[in-house]
Amino acid sequence: MSHFSTSLTFADEVKAIPGGENLEKCYACGTCVSKCLIQQKVEPDYNPRRLLRLVMTGQREEAFTSPTTWMCSECDMCYEACPQEIHISQVIGAVKKLAVEAGYKSPLTAVSVDEALCSGCGICVMVCPYQAPSLFEKEVKGQLDRFSQVDANKCMGCGTCVGACPLGAISREGVSNEAVIAQLPSSQTRPPDLVTFVCDWSLRVNEDEQILESYPESQVKVIHIPCTGRIDPQHALMALDSGVKGILVCGCKPGECHFKRGTYVANCKLNLLSTLLGQIDLPQEQVHFVQIGTQDRGRIRQEIDSMLSTLSLLEEAK
Repeated sequence: MSHFSTSLTFADEVKAIPGGENLEKCYACGTCVSKCLIQQKVEPDYNPRRLLRLVMTGQREEAFTSPTTWMCSECDMCYEACPQEIHISQVIGAVKKLAVEAGYKSPLTAVSVDEALCSGCGICVMVCPYQAPSLFEKEVKGQLDRFSQVDANKCMGCGTCVGACPLGAISREGVSNEAVIAQLPSSQTRPPDLVTFVCDWSLRVNEDEQILESYPESQVKVIHIPCTGRIDPQHALMALDSGVKGILVCGCKPGECHFKRGTYVANCKLNLLSTLLGQIDLPQEQVHFVQIGTQDRGRIRQEIDSMLSTLSLLEEAK
């Protein structure tokens, strides 16, 4: 339960938490909603100004159960557009903190850890943008062993830890290693020319998604992932081994990543993959990472066509 005195209003409690002090600066212009893709892509009821109104009018239950309280990913793209220069994500975070203290649970699907596979290496702790995983010790067969555990109220389901875990001990429905591998082309059938891993947040208008899906699957196989931070270089190698000519990874522009630093994590992994391709005498041009910004509408067609052209030239040069 909240530690604040009952004499404080709900708004007072929010403002007393670091980040929540700007609550009353918002004048509900709606600019934050126009910059955020959550309402467009996932949840029509996502609305920060409505949440702040609930707080100001003391509607605690409604605020704690609002999807806005739980779905903000703290990307802060709205901050740059806010005329009041409010970190809306921090105000929402203050509401979320009170909700957790009051016993409310996140409705989002969190990752899970298989302790039988977990080595307690702590890589998931290092890569998570939300400090959701942590390490703990417990006795196993008379000896202390270390494992990872995940705070479901902090986990945003980006899958970055899933792709980073070296032993495959972390998974989430839809983005587990098994789920991604099942979508990879099989060496037993004619593979497509290109496999494209697409961050669900990088294509910001329906027209771009339609462009992506307009290519025949025999030419371009599309695999959707929640964030490019979820990329596993091993999956790219498996696709190339099946006969696929190239890999295109489509993510967000730096500074616009929905999950804060997924683009940075993906860039590190794909640079490592490029180095590995060079070591095994494969052209580094077979793998390309494109970072699409909010103003780059229609660019996905250019990138796919360019990649297909590059792969065609590589084939001719063999």
